[in-house]
Amino acid sequence: MTLSICAIASEVTPLAKTGGLADVAGALTRILHDGGHDARLFMPLYSQIDQRDLVLHPVAALRAVPVTLGQHRYLFDVYTARLPGSRAVVHLLDCAALYGRDRLYTTDPDEHRRFIALTYAALECCRRLHWRPDIVHCHDWHAAFAPLLLKTVYADDRQLGAAKSVLTIHNIGYQGVFDASHADELGLGTATSWLEPVDLAAGRINSLKTGVLYADAITTVSPTYAREILTPEFGLGLEAQLQGRAGDLTGILNGVDYGEWDPRWDRHLPTHYGAFKLERKGELKAQFLADNGLLAAPGRVPLFGIVSRMTSQKGFDLLRDALPELLATTDVRVAARQWRGPIRADLSGPRRRLPGPRAVSR
Repeated sequence: MTLSICAIASEVTPLAKTGGLADVAGALTRILHDGGHDARLFMPLYSQIDQRDLVLHPVAALRAVPVTLGQHRYLFDVYTARLPGSRAVVHLLDCAALYGRDRLYTTDPDEHRRFIALTYAALECCRRLHWRPDIVHCHDWHAAFAPLLLKTVYADDRQLGAAKSVLTIHNIGYQGVFDASHADELGLGTATSWLEPVDLAAGRINSLKTGVLYADAITTVSPTYAREILTPEFGLGLEAQLQGRAGDLTGILNGVDYGEWDPRWDRHLPTHYGAFKLERKGELKAQFLADNGLLAAPGRVPLFGIVSRMTSQKGFDLLRDALPELLATTDVRVAARQWRGPIRADLSGPRRRLPGPRAVSR
């Protein structure tokens, strides 16, 4: 069975990335497309995206697509580009008023509106293309209003009325909460009553909670995380709603794209190795230690490497407490690199080596 899938994400590797959301959105679209499904991905055309290696194709039917949110009106031009390593297409939604900023995510007063507009624009693109997605896949809070819009604004629409929605929670710590005085910007009309009444009474709207309430299915990044977010400790205020949807919640373990990270051809490595060339891995390790000022590691001394946003959500508070004792009692090497945002998107040739990590040694 082949499916038509509209995916909406705020970031996609290698175009724009702050975390694992971008990796999943890009890789999943490629895999679905290569598996025979009609998977189309929609994301903002941020001014931060380096377009020098992108071949952008304007979509004639998607010029000046209007989106009105309350008193605010935006026009979107849409371009397509190939995702690297696949024939899958990403639709880049261009609106400088919303995405022409110095960061992907901001603390600006219209932050909620930037992604409500993204969601509406993606759905409007489906309509203008006369394309009927079977599934609308919403990634995190940025696209979490899509399930509600499908059940209200687009319920009788020929292209979208029959679509089912899937919400993927990559990080429940970010929920897209904004002031209820902006409720008119959702374009719900009388369906505003569908919003969570307790939140409205408290003067707020929670984007992710809305998605949890109305998505046909909910997925998250692992079976363990799916169990954890049902608890007060990890549900961060959404545990009651998730418990009510537990039968529709599935944890799917995030994986590694072996086409991207196989050391036999990894474009980040100066020397490649495989199962029968493991001595080269040792050579790379020795060179890495030398390049980053770490003591040479005799024998089988382990090197621990971390590339991540250094936040408590990633467990760095635990590492901060445990690392001094580990280094004092065990002969190990530790290197960590702070993820600071998107790297240059080079789709035409070998990728640039990532900046060097911070290094810690006994």
